[in-house]
Amino acid sequence: MILEGHMPDRPEMQRIEVVNGKITSINQIKSTPDNERNWISFGLVDIQINGFGGYDINSAEISSEKVELIVKCLWKRGVTFCCPTIVSGTFKHMANSIKAVRDVIDSSSLVSKSILGIHLEGPYLSSEEGPRGAHDPKVLRNPDWEEFQRFQEIANGNIGLITLAPELPAAISFIEKVVASGINVAIGHTGASAKDILKATWAGASLSTHLGNAAHYLLPRHPNYIWEQLANDELWASFIADGHHLPPSTLKCFIKSKGVSKSILVSDAVYLAGQKPGIYQRTHHKVELTPDGKIQIVGSPYLAGSALELYKGVQNVVNMSGCSLEDALKMASRNPLKFLTRNDEAGTIDIGTQANLFCFQWDTDRKQMKILETIVEGNKVSQSL
Repeated sequence: MILEGHMPDRPEMQRIEVVNGKITSINQIKSTPDNERNWISFGLVDIQINGFGGYDINSAEISSEKVELIVKCLWKRGVTFCCPTIVSGTFKHMANSIKAVRDVIDSSSLVSKSILGIHLEGPYLSSEEGPRGAHDPKVLRNPDWEEFQRFQEIANGNIGLITLAPELPAAISFIEKVVASGINVAIGHTGASAKDILKATWAGASLSTHLGNAAHYLLPRHPNYIWEQLANDELWASFIADGHHLPPSTLKCFIKSKGVSKSILVSDAVYLAGQKPGIYQRTHHKVELTPDGKIQIVGSPYLAGSALELYKGVQNVVNMSGCSLEDALKMASRNPLKFLTRNDEAGTIDIGTQANLFCFQWDTDRKQMKILETIVEGNKVSQSL
């Protein structure tokens, strides 16, 4: 397999050769009218994905076949790796979703190679209006180490990230145990005090989940838990760059504050991503998908997930924050992989590495991306969206 295009970390046009799934050569070439708009990037990595294309990871009807279809939808959009995200529910309901994802991970299919692990977003979240977001308040509860161990047993050890509110009773000792077991902990859906956030980071929490969202509608200008997380150098931060969850000026300031090196782009996409606008019934409330891609709880100002495709988040960051394309790609590919695996070399494109790539054309005037193909472990899994 031969690929030609610009690369985020190399100044000139490059030709990449892939043999038996691995990159065997990278050589500089001259730009031509046929390849001058082409780019080759490490594949996008979405560590917060709840569903896509009508398939809901958190539905009672979820199955391993539907999880596979979600991954294949993501392949068409440049995503080579993801963390299926399971939100707050009863133990039985969450266990059902965990089993569906686990069965895909444990299979020998190429789809299984694209799942880095499971992200539990809950059920240990704030029940306050605002911080709880679209999570059902009836199923939110305090951290329970025994329950979490049961979740992890069902998952065959594949839970790799959990988002929780650190102000809840026993949360700090819970974080310590989770981190000691090798799992990443994120702060989110929280009304935490500065002291709570500091204690959580001392205990090992290392990420702020979709910072600036799942928050009270009105906050003191300072201090507040958004500023405290922004200022904490121990925390990475994930952002939903769809233009709805964070206004452009806020997104720009957040990325400048955290720095590109500790910023991660996520989609937080739900099953409505890729669907037609309209009003839909979710488990405990109605939501509206607007023509401009906003998903909002009917009758409230609160959002209920997103319809974002991660590659569009990349181009939004370029347009909204003034970041370079190279930096935007880093926030959506190498950074989340580096964070999740705790490996500084993760997400690099070099001779001898596995070919997990996506190729696209970049319109420098419109700052828009057209995906050409996605490659997982040297296999072309999709072409031209």
